[in-house]
Amino acid sequence: MDSTLTLLDLGWQAYFQQQLSLDDLESNRIARICSHQNSRYELASEFGLVTLEDHADIPSMVVGDWIITDAENNFLRLLEPSSVFEGIASNIDTVFLICAMNQDFNLTLIKRYLELTHEAQADAVVILTKADTCDDAAEKRAQVEKLDPLLIVETVNALDADSLRCLSPFLKKGKTIALLGAVGSGKSALINTLMQTTSDGKAQRNISQSGSLKIMPSGAILLDTEGMRELQLAEFDSTAIANFADIIALEKECRFSDCRHQGEPGCAIKSAVKANRLDEQRVADFMLLRNEDTDDDQITKSKPQEKFYRSAQSDVRARKHSSAE
Repeated sequence: MDSTLTLLDLGWQAYFQQQLSLDDLESNRIARICSHQNSRYELASEFGLVTLEDHADIPSMVVGDWIITDAENNFLRLLEPSSVFEGIASNIDTVFLICAMNQDFNLTLIKRYLELTHEAQADAVVILTKADTCDDAAEKRAQVEKLDPLLIVETVNALDADSLRCLSPFLKKGKTIALLGAVGSGKSALINTLMQTTSDGKAQRNISQSGSLKIMPSGAILLDTEGMRELQLAEFDSTAIANFADIIALEKECRFSDCRHQGEPGCAIKSAVKANRLDEQRVADFMLLRNEDTDDDQITKSKPQEKFYRSAQSDVRARKHSSAE
């Protein structure tokens, strides 16, 4: 890591400054958590990169948290975060909610991402991509803008750096951003374009070895953790589990155990839709909850998905038990 980084480079703000004591200013150190792996926290500060062993006396912490240590890098206390995605990340200033304006456009998904972001106490900016793939881009943008009169909505070409200049107000030095969006929404393309070296030679810098925090050419900080990439809506909305429990139970009747419900022979879910026993839009929403956000088209189960499935199966069993009684 670049040892010349300042607290401002790491995302320090007045909100955290107000929580400091006189001892903190005179004797202690301020550090930001970059990663948590193998019972060790990776910390970045003006003094460089250090590790902190996790133990019972340390509170649960996530990437993005600010903490106070003594001169020997021993943990003293955790500062109150300005925003928090529970158990995943904290102190994110702005979340870019990415949605493609093609056949994958889903207003319900955008609304749920907005709810998550507002619950986390972070600001949200909706970024609509792939406008060239649809004939009703203006109408779709209008639908998003109706969700909240104060909501900022931008339509961009994720591959064109000039098109992304509209995001500059959110990418100022010391501001922390994160991205949320479904598969194929254009997140990877957007990140790659934003990370390009600028005309003055500035390029991205990894704050830590994990790469969870990156300083962008603009000076903003990209928080890109596995937890944020795998964020599943069902993790935060227990009603979604109950709503889709019947579909999950029906999956067991598919001919193939790895059925993706996209036209495979013997698909019980597709048959139920065709017979008008299942609503096609509900199935589409269910598939959005299932799919992990990866850089390729392969669909795998992440840890949050496994938790989603276990919870849903428990709900199915509870319903059966209740019916039996």
